[in-house]
Amino acid sequence: METQKMKDLIRKFNVCIERSKDHQAYSDFKEGVNKGLDIAKYTFEDNLEKLPLSDLEEDPAEKIRSLKNNFNQLLGGISISKKPNCSEQRLDGVYTGFEKSKRIFKDFITESFFPENT
Repeated sequence: METQKMKDLIRKFNVCIERSKDHQAYSDFKEGVNKGLDIAKYTFEDNLEKLPLSDLEEDPAEKIRSLKNNFNQLLGGISISKKPNCSEQRLDGVYTGFEKSKRIFKDFITESFFPENT
């Protein structure tokens, strides 16, 4: 995939993530959600080349499902350990952020590659 197209996709996904953040997070849980969204954003950026975006000619529903599964696997491979200064609520928030980012990713892929399916 060409560099400019990758940069555009990263920028668009980052905007989607930033829109979903709670910019006035006032609890450990909400800060954790924001952290989970950030981790998802960086995971997308770091692994964009690994996602099978080149063969977008197949059935749109199947392609969306395939891309979503690949992204979910990337996030599923991340384990966050409880650190001394990380509360259980923040850790729960991180995993909630992961789940939220999965929904954001599905919407992002659908709108970016298959706008007729939205």
